Amino acid sequence: MNSGRRVEHDFNALSISFQKADIAVRSQFSLSANEQTLLLESISNAGGQNAMILSTCNRTELYCSGLSMDEMRDLFLGSTEASEEVFENVASKYQGIQTIEHLFNVGCALNSQILGDTEISGQMKRSLFHSKSAGIDTGWLERLISSVLRCSKRVKRETGLSYGATSVAYSAVQYMRDSFAALDGKKVVLFGLGKLGRNTCRNLAKHHRTSEITVVNRDSQKTLDIAGEFGFRSAGIQDLKKVLMTADVLILATGAEEYTVTKGMILPEKELLILDMSMPRNADPSLEEQSNVRIVHVDELSKAANIRLGDRLNHLPKAKEIVAQEIKEFSALLDSLAIAPTLGLVSKNLRTFRDIEMTKLGLDDEKEEQRLLLLSDKIIQKVTTQVATFLKTKSDDVGEDMTMFEDVFQRPTTGND
Repeated sequence: MNSGRRVEHDFNALSISFQKADIAVRSQFSLSANEQTLLLESISNAGGQNAMILSTCNRTELYCSGLSMDEMRDLFLGSTEASEEVFENVASKYQGIQTIEHLFNVGCALNSQILGDTEISGQMKRSLFHSKSAGIDTGWLERLISSVLRCSKRVKRETGLSYGATSVAYSAVQYMRDSFAALDGKKVVLFGLGKLGRNTCRNLAKHHRTSEITVVNRDSQKTLDIAGEFGFRSAGIQDLKKVLMTADVLILATGAEEYTVTKGMILPEKELLILDMSMPRNADPSLEEQSNVRIVHVDELSKAANIRLGDRLNHLPKAKEIVAQEIKEFSALLDSLAIAPTLGLVSKNLRTFRDIEMTKLGLDDEKEEQRLLLLSDKIIQKVTTQVATFLKTKSDDVGEDMTMFEDVFQRPTTGND
């Protein structure tokens, strides 16, 4: 088995996603950036390679080669506060080609809570960058992610799976529009200005200019900059409780690991819609004990979006067809990488044969020599192509046949035999 195929066979994934775990359970497995770095370092120290952690509002997934499924599970659980019992009830496990197929489906938004989600590609790129920054050996994984991202572009270009706005950020803004008869003069507070928060700002600026929008963030300069960019109001983190006293809508997009909005911050008589896009949740669920407060978390936002975008299901078969084609292409790439050294040896040694024979001829005519060189190069190319075709399409044991060809095309001696 060649090295690429060995990694493929050894490539596993553990997944905690919306398909088996609700947001309360997923929150137990959510990892901060620092926790992800520590986990990646532990994996590397244990001998793991091609490791990546994909952590979004829909899922937390660990990909890795070089470790057993049990080793991956123990390291993953050691980074969370979840119990093994909870993990076994909600975790999905993938091995070998199943892992590759799963990653393609995730990266192409076929396995997203919002079908056709446009944010997953960027999230996957950032996850790979995080792995590389943590010192993980990602050579094989980079080829795989490159193939997944190319496939994602094809799905977007050749199907209608991502037509229309599809992000969680847009879904939150659309949900707000559906919740009020009119938005003129409504006071909206956006707390959190990371990637998700900025996307929300763009959607608010596009669709809700008549609302009074205030942005809040822990970084006061960032708050001022973004408020100026979009024409919003700004407030410091110390003024969050104050602005919530008059707010009609609160949108949460922070990366905090604990509740950032609690009972003591909300007036008991003021109606407030909270759209919590954070993972883990940032709005204390006990807030809903107050009759004036309604919390809508990311799972509800995704369901509402899918209802509006139901026509996308018609494009799913074509998208799956593209994914199947690209998985086949990736498999062919692994085979090509495996046989490349053998093809190089065949070509190099055939040229050595040629050079020995050309020397024996002792040609004085430079044009004739160049003609023979060109002719022999074409023959060598045809022979090499035939070897490649055989290994790719007709060989029953590629490794054994590669060894055979390497033996047959051994480097020639320089004798007069």
